[in-house]
Amino acid sequence: MRLAGKGEMFMFKNLMRTFGLPALVTSVVLAIASPTLAQQPARPASTPVGIYLAAQGGALLQPRTAAAFGVEFGERIHRHVVTYAALSYFEDLMDTALTDQLATVSRTLTARTARSWDLRGRDRGVGLVVGAKYLVGTGTVKPYVGAGAGALALHRTITDSRAGDVTAATFTEFNVGDASLTTRTVTRPLTEASVGVDFDFGRTHVDVGYRYRRAFHLSLTPDFSQAVIGVGVNF
Repeated sequence: MRLAGKGEMFMFKNLMRTFGLPALVTSVVLAIASPTLAQQPARPASTPVGIYLAAQGGALLQPRTAAAFGVEFGERIHRHVVTYAALSYFEDLMDTALTDQLATVSRTLTARTARSWDLRGRDRGVGLVVGAKYLVGTGTVKPYVGAGAGALALHRTITDSRAGDVTAATFTEFNVGDASLTTRTVTRPLTEASVGVDFDFGRTHVDVGYRYRRAFHLSLTPDFSQAVIGVGVNF
């Protein structure tokens, strides 16, 4: 095994400094897939168009670690292009800046009322994204990059163990949070960028990838990323 030289280490550090985690994940995914891809025999130009249905699971990497689940439907419309629609559930998308504010409010209330307060918040979300992926290669292993757009439905809950639901009161009394999220679920535009590797073994479809998403028109705009593993069926 060849050790990385000084020039390669400099490129790695510069990549991390410029692009951060998404670029690192992209590089790792492509590095893993490249040797296998190079060994694949070429397939004929008339590769059949097909569809797949896959269940997905994974972990949110930011703003905080939480579970995420979903289902994805895709159709191969070209040798190198797949269109897809993905429906996902996110357990908690609350920004760390807001959780820090809730901790501050808890300390303030504790000092004022002489009893302990512990405000906890959670932003549950459901996202629907429609997009396309560009696949490199036509064999069993196919690295890809993709992008899509859709909508995110977000529901906020802020509670205290003794006072119960204080979502609205936290905003009206301390101006913490978003006015639109105090009493109802809101829907906002959502965009997505993805990178990963598709594996197709006969009728079995496997997807290992990374997703970066951004929602708009919220006081604290959720930027969140996710590691994804999907397993499904080719039809």
